[in-house]
Amino acid sequence: MKTLAQIEERLAEIAAESEKPGADLDVLLDEQKALKEERTALREQAEKRKALTDGIVSGEGAKPVHSFAQPEQRKEMSRDDILASAEYRTAYLKHLQGKQLDVEERTYLTNATTSTGAAVPTPTAELLFEKMVKIAPMLSEITLLRIAGNVRFSAEATRAAAAKHTENGDITPATDTIITVSLTGYEYNKVLRVSKSVETMAIAAFEGWITDMLAEDIARIIEDAIANGDGSGNPQGVAYAHATWTTTYEISTTASITYDNVMSLIGLLPAGYDANAKFLCNKKFLYTELGAIKESTTNAPILVKDMEAGLKYRLMGFPIIVSDKVTDGEMYFADFKKIVGNLAQDITVERSADSGFLANAIDYRGGAIFDCKCGNSDAFVRFKKN
Repeated sequence: MKTLAQIEERLAEIAAESEKPGADLDVLLDEQKALKEERTALREQAEKRKALTDGIVSGEGAKPVHSFAQPEQRKEMSRDDILASAEYRTAYLKHLQGKQLDVEERTYLTNATTSTGAAVPTPTAELLFEKMVKIAPMLSEITLLRIAGNVRFSAEATRAAAAKHTENGDITPATDTIITVSLTGYEYNKVLRVSKSVETMAIAAFEGWITDMLAEDIARIIEDAIANGDGSGNPQGVAYAHATWTTTYEISTTASITYDNVMSLIGLLPAGYDANAKFLCNKKFLYTELGAIKESTTNAPILVKDMEAGLKYRLMGFPIIVSDKVTDGEMYFADFKKIVGNLAQDITVERSADSGFLANAIDYRGGAIFDCKCGNSDAFVRFKKN
């Protein structure tokens, strides 16, 4: 017979193995059940020995021992601990599939359920976020907060240079000004209707499928908000960093962008932003416009691969962000960290079998709350075919 320590170690291994693709869940479930029964028997024996020992020490003889198992004493867990646990993750995903839960799984789910429903497990939430960032690269380029509720932050509006001080003279305070920017939240949702056959999927496969589907669709609309939001009933994105663009370099719609155009655009951005400055354009503009530009004297291309970043490119030494949400014929050169966004609610996932009853289907609704605004428009310049 195994020791309690060996049993606990094996139960933890089973939980980890159940998450692996291709795991035989039926076999693992049978083994888990047998181990729990063995653990209960060992604890009963330990209780009997303790009762006998207590009786001998007190001189009262052996105390009567109940024949039923003593309830397992579970360490108190905070809600955050529960959300991060493998047991809750399994219970949550089985609940989404519509599978029957055992007693322990129902307990985990109940302890993490609020008036708004069961929360997404921490590992699943992080998986969703990682997939969103891969699909919407602008999420990792802006200053992104993940704070529930509305957010207020301060940003520089104007910044004066330091001044030379005359000895013994008074120092005049700088004329720097600070503006307060408020972020609220706009809801973004996606509903998937799928056959109830989803209940037959393995837990790991189901998690991969649901996170792929919801992360992709919600990430794309948030990426569009960061690139093109007009700030009127929407987030304020890059295209509206200036209410009226004055720092812009424009050419005819029929002309091709040249080396001199790129140099002029770089020159429009104040040097203080160069350390974090990047270009932003869509894929078509990158390959058909920028890829054709040659340096005027050496005839060398100015678009080069960034060997340290895989398939990414640099333009005149500055990194390029590629987003197909950018309007064709436009390119931005900016410090995109000056846009502050808040993902006030990570993606939530809810299910309903009622709405798809007649179709023998299940509806899954994913939702997120997001807002962003430009904190300093001086950090943005634009190239545009007009």
